[in-house]
Amino acid sequence: MDFTCPTCHISLEAQKLEDIRLWKCSSCHGFAISLPIVRKSMQSKTFKKMWQQLFSGEFKQGRPCPGCKKSLCVVEADGKDSVLEIDVCRTCQILWFDEKEYADLPKVAPKVEQLSGSESRVLTPQELTYAAFKKDHDERRSFLYKLLDGSISKKLELNSFFGDLFED
Repeated sequence: MDFTCPTCHISLEAQKLEDIRLWKCSSCHGFAISLPIVRKSMQSKTFKKMWQQLFSGEFKQGRPCPGCKKSLCVVEADGKDSVLEIDVCRTCQILWFDEKEYADLPKVAPKVEQLSGSESRVLTPQELTYAAFKKDHDERRSFLYKLLDGSISKKLELNSFFGDLFED
């Protein structure tokens, strides 16, 4: 899929931060990122408020979506210092952040990572987002593995559906 900046109307560049994929504009430095990734890094109160606005119809129509080109929904979010207007595509489940908007959103409280010895440090928002993504990815992978190795299939009595695929 070809993503276009809703502000500059130029092609966005796909970038990866660890296993997180986003699409960034080289001109205005805005970026598009998927809703599930943002949800895990944002304070739940802020995310719920945005989500309620989105589905209550209390939003303005905005610029075109970077992906599907339908109008983005502009919802308000409580930033650190002011109210922010965040662009959301209900169809693609993509959020568009102008250059400094993402940094102004309240994030999940940083976790302290234990390092060797008595050293510790606060994780960056990017590291927190990646950790949440990785945990979700591992949980899904674990379920899929259990489904394919037969342990979940037997527990859910799906043996008849899969036949003798899992028989020893």
